[in-house]
Amino acid sequence: MNQNKSLSLRSRLLLVIIIPLLVIVSIGTVALYFDSQKKSQEIFDNLLHTISQVILRDAVLRDGDLLTEQLLETLTDSLKDQIFYQVRDETNTLFVGYSNPPELPKNADIKPYQPIYYDSIYREQEVRVIFAREFISSKEIPGWVNIYVWQTRLGQRELLLELASDAFVTMLIMLLSTGLCVWFGVQYGLKPLLELQAAIRRRSADDISEIKRTVPTEVSSLLGSMNRLFSQLRKAFTEKDDFIANAAHQLRNPIAGIQSQAEAAERSKTLSSMKSRVKDVAEAAKKTSRLTQQLLSMEHISQRSIKSEFKCLDVVKLTQEVLTNFALRADNQNVSLSLDCSENQFLIQGSETFLSEAIDNLIDNALLYGCPNGGSISVSLKQKDNDVELIIKDDGQGIKPELLPNIFDRFFHDSDAKNHGSGLGLSIAKTIIELHDGVLTMVSNKQGTSLNMLIPAFKTAP
Repeated sequence: MNQNKSLSLRSRLLLVIIIPLLVIVSIGTVALYFDSQKKSQEIFDNLLHTISQVILRDAVLRDGDLLTEQLLETLTDSLKDQIFYQVRDETNTLFVGYSNPPELPKNADIKPYQPIYYDSIYREQEVRVIFAREFISSKEIPGWVNIYVWQTRLGQRELLLELASDAFVTMLIMLLSTGLCVWFGVQYGLKPLLELQAAIRRRSADDISEIKRTVPTEVSSLLGSMNRLFSQLRKAFTEKDDFIANAAHQLRNPIAGIQSQAEAAERSKTLSSMKSRVKDVAEAAKKTSRLTQQLLSMEHISQRSIKSEFKCLDVVKLTQEVLTNFALRADNQNVSLSLDCSENQFLIQGSETFLSEAIDNLIDNALLYGCPNGGSISVSLKQKDNDVELIIKDDGQGIKPELLPNIFDRFFHDSDAKNHGSGLGLSIAKTIIELHDGVLTMVSNKQGTSLNMLIPAFKTAP
């Protein structure tokens, strides 16, 4: 059987935290790289400007001679890049330096004392160039000069790589450290849940007692729901055990009676005696069959599944059919059975099978206890506000007041009564009516007993 699998809570928490963290670290690393590139460029540009001033000063002091080898070597060693330079006077005559410097950009805006930086190619190498227009006082060339200084970019790239590597290593260490902290934090945070899980797993299938553990606030509602569910299960199992025990007790006596009567019939010496015994067996079997049917009905309605059978019903027609089934029995008991209805039709929403059984049980109870040896049973139907009211009234001797509080309990009956039913009829009827969102009540006194059933009327569309 295929089951839908989902990630564990631990995995979800780690993913929810780690994935955004990875994204942030990636964005931060890229941002640091570009920031390092910008800063390294600023550093080298400032160095290039300083070098240009040193070169210009040295060239002026030496009256146009080339820079000393010692100075060039010092600059190259310190910067790890080769230095080139050129100084021209106002007539564009080469004053000192190398020929063919990298050309200025065409859109360059040349202003005195404001250096221009740009990238170019020199001898098939990438170089960074500074151009400046400076005023000098020299015996050789007094006045304005143009100075170019350019250098290769190997040192700058090494510096950028070093800065980016340091930034990446730092971010990686932060990521790993944060990941470990998150992992330990998740483990610690989920510890109460894991302990709760272990406690539940250690329980046997029969142990549905309340779980008493200290859990975080966020889990307390879940634990409370579980304990309420366990409480409902305990109650349901207790009721089911009681029901089975009572059912076994109720069935034991009829079955024992059938067995004894059948054995007596077997031992009968005359045909008339045997027929009498067989008639008793048939009557006992009939009662046992009804008891069994009522037990099955009680078990069915206890599952609260009958609403799937609901449809629009005419309760007048339903009541007439039930009364027709009892006509012969009422006549045999010399009981007058009547129906009074103000309308030809009352519509309700319900289960035809179970509502018929509820009315059947109410009529049967009236015949069994209210009028066992003659009398009258009147059934009336009428509209009462938004409900349909069914009243079943007998003119018997009534029920003892002390029995009324328990009259709707399962397997309850008057121990002093001559006729004994299963004690399930009223309980089944009440449960069925309540599942129809209705109410069943009883009023009893010495003038008789009245059972009142109220069920919401079917609301038609306006």
